[in-house]
Amino acid sequence: MGNYFNQQANPNHGLLQFLRQLNLPEIQKVSKYVQQNYPATNLLSLGEFFDVYHDILKQHCGEMFETLENNHSTDGQTDIYESQAVLIIFSDTDFATKVKYISQVFDLDKSQKLEKIELIMIFQTAIRALCKIVKMKPPRFTDIEYYVEAIFIEIDKNLDRTISYEELYSWLDNNYQLQDFLLKYALTQTYQNAKRRTQEIFNSKALFKPDQEQWIQDYIRQAEESYSQLLQRKKLVSDRVKDEINYAWSAFKATDINDDGAISVRELPYLIYGFEGIIIKDVKKRFSQLDKDKSGSISLQEWFNFLSLAQGVDICKSIVKRYFLKRDTNNVGSLNNQQSCQVLRDTLSNDGFELYFKGFESYINEHSTLDKMSIQQLQDFVEGPMRRIIQDKQELMEKEKERKQIQNEKII
Repeated sequence: MGNYFNQQANPNHGLLQFLRQLNLPEIQKVSKYVQQNYPATNLLSLGEFFDVYHDILKQHCGEMFETLENNHSTDGQTDIYESQAVLIIFSDTDFATKVKYISQVFDLDKSQKLEKIELIMIFQTAIRALCKIVKMKPPRFTDIEYYVEAIFIEIDKNLDRTISYEELYSWLDNNYQLQDFLLKYALTQTYQNAKRRTQEIFNSKALFKPDQEQWIQDYIRQAEESYSQLLQRKKLVSDRVKDEINYAWSAFKATDINDDGAISVRELPYLIYGFEGIIIKDVKKRFSQLDKDKSGSISLQEWFNFLSLAQGVDICKSIVKRYFLKRDTNNVGSLNNQQSCQVLRDTLSNDGFELYFKGFESYINEHSTLDKMSIQQLQDFVEGPMRRIIQDKQELMEKEKERKQIQNEKII
């Protein structure tokens, strides 16, 4: 079925842009009108379609009818459920809400569970509606039925012949062919997909190429200086900083779907999640912090400037956070002593670091423990005790180097 989403599409972008501006309350109002006035039919004629949808679709009403009508004309009828599916899928609503809404529409017995026949109806309606609206050849009903039967077996882990809305959402959230299709045409983003796309862009090595703008050069220089001061050594600093900048750029690119070089308030949560792996709550407050020029969108420079607060030390913080989340497999928000040590090894690893880490381990044994450390505590440790240990070790190495040099001079 994934092949259908890879077909060449020829959508009317004006229509899609209009649909993306519709909100859930408007769609719910139309759905209620259908239930009240057309309770016994699944099909609408042109006149009935205008009666239901003209107030919400306005000048696009006729075009929508012709697009969804099976023969692409004004002589036949359209499926009520297909038109409802199009409105919700392309609306300005988050993905979880869209899945829940469509599930409720087809949950005929209102059991909060979906039987196989109900799931088949959802996919047949949604996939055919999606293909029609972007002007791709819809698959046959039987093809979708075979596809869904395999999906149902995969999702129905407890073999009770039903699946929950949450189980359906989880499966859809990890189906990246469908995710990319929805992202491309409906601008429907999810946290999981934002994270996956960020990592894919970063791993692809088609990385950020700083142009000749001076602010980029200044940013890289300041970040390198900040990071090298933290580690008290220059070697490999430049590569580590470039990795961080490339990862930040990858998150920006993964979120900037229309490639206009700007992030909207709606896209910001996915940018933060793609980069840091956390879901922010006060989106408007964070957006205000980043949008320094009050343009209503966030540029790449504003994104980089946000990450370089506190003299660029966040460059290192983001590495700590990423390794912390990787080790915190149970999502408990803290790590044990062994896990914490490994995070610090991963964070600060480079040639010769074992010399420093031995000093760090001695410090831990003598002064404190890393058990149950949170992200913030690890970051504080990297900036405080760990930096002092590195500095002390550096001084000892310099003194040892001077001692050997004096000794060699005496021998000569």
